[in-house]
Amino acid sequence: MLEILIYGIIIGSIWTLVSSGFSLVFGVARILNFAHGTFFVLCAYIAILLFPYLGYLSVIPAVIFTGLFGWIVYRFLVSPVRDYEVMVILITLALALLVEEILLAVFKDVSKSFPSPVSGVVFVAGVPVPMNRLLILGVAIAVTICLEYFMSRTKMGKFITATSQDPEASMLVGIDVERVYSVTMVVSAMLAGIAGILYAQIYSVNPATSLRVLIYAFAIVILGGLGSVRGSIVASYIIGFIQVAISMLFDPRWAEIAALLTIIAVLIVRPKGLFGVE
Repeated sequence: MLEILIYGIIIGSIWTLVSSGFSLVFGVARILNFAHGTFFVLCAYIAILLFPYLGYLSVIPAVIFTGLFGWIVYRFLVSPVRDYEVMVILITLALALLVEEILLAVFKDVSKSFPSPVSGVVFVAGVPVPMNRLLILGVAIAVTICLEYFMSRTKMGKFITATSQDPEASMLVGIDVERVYSVTMVVSAMLAGIAGILYAQIYSVNPATSLRVLIYAFAIVILGGLGSVRGSIVASYIIGFIQVAISMLFDPRWAEIAALLTIIAVLIVRPKGLFGVE
């Protein structure tokens, strides 16, 4: 049980970054971004591609480029049709499939991993835990804390919170709502990108990973409650624990099935999710 708890927290922390970004952009701009998994995979691939030249510094341009790509996606693809939810879904889904095909053409269907800067194993309460997983946990928690600080302490963070509550009132008091939406999309993309790099140190990524991540992100935010970042965080850890428990006790192939069945069961009992509102 202790081993499941430790490894579940690590995996759940990665899903927290992914789902927080997805939930944030929906909660603020009401955008269901079906290209969210693309940010995850694209950032990991860029970091891996630049690693031979920049070493671990490749993480910085990879995250920056992913954030810039998120801005481009919003500014030129999503913004013109933002009021038409179905069009947003279709455009972002088409973009995700397009990027996946480009990655397949360039990198083929070959899984790649990002090298970890640490190695070795430490024992936590008698449980052997690889050092790279502890590093991943530390980075994920630090990024989550930075996100909380950004949202609660900075001027832009307060603008984002105000816009999520009432866009029209925010415009009346002088907040540039369109700029808020753009910044939110950038933050969302960067969170997914950082999660992609962390994920690539434990497992590996390939072009098809984007769809799998999208399904998990979508399922997690629905479980937590659409638009609720707090709910997404709680749901991320629930899914992380389920994944690890099923993988350790039974077979890893059943982990995703068990996670999705849990989501279905919860939504039958509570259709609006754990922390969702009507």
